[in-house]
Amino acid sequence: MTAGGQAEAEGAGGEPGAARLPSRVARLLSALFYGTCSFLIVLVNKALLTTYGFPSPIFLGIGQMAATIMILYVSKLNKIIHFPDFDKKIPVKLFPLPLLYVGNHISGLSSTSKLSLPMFTVLRKFTIPLTLLLETIILGKQYSLNIILSVFAIILGAFIAAG
Repeated sequence: MTAGGQAEAEGAGGEPGAARLPSRVARLLSALFYGTCSFLIVLVNKALLTTYGFPSPIFLGIGQMAATIMILYVSKLNKIIHFPDFDKKIPVKLFPLPLLYVGNHISGLSSTSKLSLPMFTVLRKFTIPLTLLLETIILGKQYSLNIILSVFAIILGAFIAAG
């Protein structure tokens, strides 16, 4: 086997087993952890902005983004997660997307204090099928029936929760 073939066999990072997929239990726990964190952050944001009268949704959003970046960086340093190093060319290539993300984040937090929690949750979940639809129309992506059914299950769950 050539040196290049050896590196490919060992995974992209050159470490044995680096290309292995996580187990089904790890994927399930990851999804459960993500869902729990997502649910809790909505509750915490709603409580901070309404019950406790936190004065600035913008400051809250910037703080959450900074905390996320620091957690990811510390996790990378401790080899818990792996992702490519920062490249200055990437923001230039993706330029409008960071602005759209920040706008979405800030407007979402601003609306949290104005809407009831169930209505906010339903509106927030509608971004998922809208993204799916626009990716299909603009990018020509095709999604499997399982993905489409999962998105509709999310929307149905949001409506049930709002009810």
